[in-house]
Amino acid sequence: MSAIIWLVDDDTPLRESIAFLLKTLGYDVVDFAELGGFEACLPDPDAEPFSGCLLLDVPLADFNGPGWLEDNKRRHPLLPVIMMADHDIPEAFRQDAFAAFTKPLDVEQLLESIKQAMAESARRVESWRSG
Repeated sequence: MSAIIWLVDDDTPLRESIAFLLKTLGYDVVDFAELGGFEACLPDPDAEPFSGCLLLDVPLADFNGPGWLEDNKRRHPLLPVIMMADHDIPEAFRQDAFAAFTKPLDVEQLLESIKQAMAESARRVESWRSG
C-alpha cells in the first residue's frame, strides 16, 4: 500500500477543498465525512504496516476524544494524527496528536505538518521493518 493521507471532516466543502489541494500536490487522499468510514477502511493492524497520516477534524459526532486517540495510537502506532478544529484543541487531545490546527487553517503550516507527518510515518514503517 502506498502512503495515503486519510482525511476525516464532516464539513463537506472544506474536506473536498483540502482533498483537491493535496491530490493536486501529488498525494494519495482518501476522505470521509465520518470517523466510522475511516475506521472501516483501515487495514487490519496486524497486516503489513503502511505509511501515511490522518487529518482529523474534531469533534465529530462519533469521536470520543482522548480515548479514541489512545486506542488509535495502540492499533496504528505508525500513523501520525494531525487534528483540526473550529476551536482551541484541549491539551488532552494534543498529547497523542502529531500536530493540531485551529480553523481557519493556515494552509502553508498545514502542508508543512503533512510533509513532516508523512516523513515521520515512513521513518516509523522503515524502523518497524528493520527491527
